[in-house]
Amino acid sequence: MTPILALMSLTCAWRPFLDPLPIDRYWLWLLLPMVLAIAVVYKAVKIPNPGLAVMTVQSLKLAGQIFAVLAGAAAVLLFLTEIVGL
Repeated sequence: MTPILALMSLTCAWRPFLDPLPIDRYWLWLLLPMVLAIAVVYKAVKIPNPGLAVMTVQSLKLAGQIFAVLAGAAAVLLFLTEIVGL
């Protein structure tokens, strides 16, 4: 082991890629903040003169559309794997 890796293993309590967090039970809930953040950033870049009220409404609409597409894709994949048996 190289000296820098030995030092890192002593000083770091949590190594993200080697010791992932145990989020098996609630990882799906992490989609909510990710989709909201993507929608807000996208609308902030695309709206030419963003007001807070306009950007909020349009960001929530976009987040709803993203969730609808994700739910539709999940339903199609569930249908293909469980019902059709592909």
